[in-house]
Amino acid sequence: MPYLSRSDWGAVPPVRTVPVSKRLKGVCLHYMGFPVRTEDPVRLAQSIQRNHMAEPKNWWDIAYNELIAQDGTVLEGRGMLYRSGAQGSTAHNRAYIALGLLLGDGDEPTAEMIQAVRERIAIVRFFQPQATKIVGHSDLKPTSCPGNHVRALLRSGAFEPNAVDNPAPPTLTDQVADLEVRVTELERRAG
Repeated sequence: MPYLSRSDWGAVPPVRTVPVSKRLKGVCLHYMGFPVRTEDPVRLAQSIQRNHMAEPKNWWDIAYNELIAQDGTVLEGRGMLYRSGAQGSTAHNRAYIALGLLLGDGDEPTAEMIQAVRERIAIVRFFQPQATKIVGHSDLKPTSCPGNHVRALLRSGAFEPNAVDNPAPPTLTDQVADLEVRVTELERRAG
């Protein structure tokens, strides 16, 4: 899994940092809330950081601890050593690491993205074994984030680090193709 540090993707320095809590509850998953139409996670991370630090938000830095692209590339956001700014409240930012999945509304995570999320959660748990919760942003506050596909994967346990046999759900195209095969087989048997 490729990992890009802040310097690798050209992050600007944060305005301020606060150390991560030594008593994390777990990891909170986010999506971007806008259509992600680029294969270039570096440009996307730069754009997100500019948006987060500019008027009217004026946040200290990009809100996420890390960002994860569809191809499994991980980009360091604030980093795992600093408190996130993505959960919508100081209490939730203190309690959860924020992983920003580079997805838009309706985009489905790839198997590579899911595996990268699992690996990042395993790292959090290695350093903070009590940090066992994996939640979506909507579990912490009323929001559409992290989207229906990610919420379904959360419910299924797909992001658990030991869930190696839990692939991404089939796409609509895969479901239609499977249905066509089954209909053809039924027609053959009946015919």
